[in-house]
Amino acid sequence: MERAILYRIENQVRQQLFGAVTLLVLGLMLANSFGIVRSQTSDNTNLSFNVTAGDFYIMNAPNAINFTAQAFGVSNNITGVPEIDGVTVKDYRGNSAAWDVTCNGLNNFDDTYLPSNEINLFSNAGTVFNVENGDTNQVAVGAGTGNLGGAGSILLNGSTAAAGVFRYDNGFLNLHVDGDEPADTYTAVMVYTLT
Repeated sequence: MERAILYRIENQVRQQLFGAVTLLVLGLMLANSFGIVRSQTSDNTNLSFNVTAGDFYIMNAPNAINFTAQAFGVSNNITGVPEIDGVTVKDYRGNSAAWDVTCNGLNNFDDTYLPSNEINLFSNAGTVFNVENGDTNQVAVGAGTGNLGGAGSILLNGSTAAAGVFRYDNGFLNLHVDGDEPADTYTAVMVYTLT
């Protein structure tokens, strides 16, 4: 009798094991058909990276440029002192956009006697230097002589590849006086605009 009981228990355990294995196989087949279990030779990982835009500014324009005094009745062309040296442009925007530095006289000496179109910028006399991470072949000085009236004159400009820090030296201003200007002290502001 013990044998019969053992045989029955053994038979029952076999049936339960067979049923469990069958259920497991059916479950895996179902999971595979719904895409839960995948059999593959490769897989993917998504990667991301962010570059933040940096600085874009102009600095180190000369604090003052002076023209020597002229006697009334004398027509002359006067070069301003000092030269335009040290003007620095930093472009770390990271957007491959071109830029310009334009100079104009928003506050003129006196439009009646010394209009801003009598002040000429000689930007083509200047030189561009690489200060940091720049290619000077991507930056050009202004095309030539231009006056500060109206839209002004371009000091230098950068192409779409002109990222980095650049310094401009050796440009200068020239003031034309007719000799009939009233005796006075004239002042003005030249504005450097980076766009």
